[in-house]
Formats: sequence, structure tokens, C-alpha cells
Amino acid sequence: MSSISPESFWSSPFTRSGRSVLVPRGPWIYALSGVAAHYRADPKALEGVVPKPLRVVDGDVFTYIVEVIAISPNAQHLIDEAPDQLYYNEGAFFVEVEYQGKVYSYCPFMWVDTDISLLRGLLAGWPKKLASIAVTRLHPMLPGLDKPRRGLRLGGYVARSGSTLYRVKILIEGDEHIKSLPLLSEHSILLPRYFAGIAPGMTTVNELVEFVADLVVEAWQGAAEVTITGSAIDEVDAFKPITSPKGYYFNALLKPRSIRVVGKLEGF
Repeated sequence: MSSISPESFWSSPFTRSGRSVLVPRGPWIYALSGVAAHYRADPKALEGVVPKPLRVVDGDVFTYIVEVIAISPNAQHLIDEAPDQLYYNEGAFFVEVEYQGKVYSYCPFMWVDTDISLLRGLLAGWPKKLASIAVTRLHPMLPGLDKPRRGLRLGGYVARSGSTLYRVKILIEGDEHIKSLPLLSEHSILLPRYFAGIAPGMTTVNELVEFVADLVVEAWQGAAEVTITGSAIDEVDAFKPITSPKGYYFNALLKPRSIRVVGKLEGF
């Protein structure tokens, strides 16, 4: 009988078959639908959520609230046996930063509402926390909410520990769609992959990771309203807009292409 090592799995619990793991092996691909906003925040405030050696460029921020479907060729059994493991909601902020002479999108905060999406993201460096997340859904048979259209209003929120952290509301202002999104389509993404060595003899992982993906987008533009509230344990005040946000409703397909270590975090 061939030997099966822990390196064969992406997570525990460990069993010979591997079917009990929380995160089945990838490659995972992701389909996203939801609302987003692009605007400028105070660059000085953003320095409080962007660690060195990264440098805030000019305060550009992109935020979204989406529903996600994720699939892997190594987890086909989930499609009919455990479909709840494929679907989740997500909210995130991205900040334009400079590192070693190149411009990136840095993700300082992300929230999801399932355990599999939480751990899968943490393994790669996505700074995820659990939250309650909701976003307007469209359905092709529902009058008024059948498809993106001029004049359609949509919105979403992220809430955690009794507080609504932020809301995004948009008004679509045109019927034509575009094929890119600010920051996400323009740059690769930097992620803070950090796991503390919490006891003597345990290893601390400190990796600044570059995440590169193929992103196919269809997006409808409009006006946006972004309300930042935050909480004692989610410091999102730095993302408050200082310019009028531009809004988006979008569908996207994200296929990770590469992930590599490019440095380490130095702190603030």
C-alpha cells in the first residue's frame, strides 16, 4: 500500500481517503457576483492598515460585497453531496500600494461566512474573518431584478459582533457593461501570509505573497454610496471615502495563476 503523507492534503482533519478535510485540494476557481465601489481614502489613515515595507500610493481603494461559487476538480463530490461547501458571501477592501518599484493591490481586510472559505483563504494569505454578509441577488425570472439595467439599485453589507462594519449601495447608470475593474484588473495582489509561532520551538511564518490570477469581468457602472461604521475589533475607519465613490455591479471569473513569496512584513 502506498504511503500518504500530510503534504497530500491542504488541511486537516486527516483520514486515508482525504474526504474529511476542511479544504479539499485545488486548483480552485471562483465565480463572483455583487456590488463594488472605487474611491479615494485619506492616504495617511490608510498607513494604519498597510504595513511596511508597503507604501500607500495615493489613497485608491476598491471594495466589494459579493456572493461566490468556488469549485475544484479535486472536490467534484461536493457538487451533489455537499453543495453548501461551494457557496459563500464575501466582503473585502483593496488598497493601491507600491513595493520594490512596482504597483500592487494590497488586501488588508476580508470577511466570509463559511469555515471552508475562511481557512482556504488563510492558507494563501487572504486576511479573512467570519461575518454576516448579504448582497442583492438577481434572478433571470424575477421582474425588476432579472438583469443589470439602467436605474437598478443594489446593495450589500458586512456585519460582525453586533456591528454593521460597512455598506455599499449602487445605482446603475447605463445599460452597457465594461470588462475590467479598478485595482483588481490592473494589478496583481499582495497578501500578508502570517502565522505566529505561538510557543517555544514553533516556527513563525512571515511571508508577503504575490497572488496573480486571470480575471474575466463584466461590470455595469454607476454611482455608489459607501458607509463605513466599523467596530472595536474591525478597524475599518481608514477606508472612509474622501471622494465620491464610483459604483459597480459585476460578474467575474477568477482563476489563480500563481502565488509566490516576494518578501516579508516589517510591521508599522
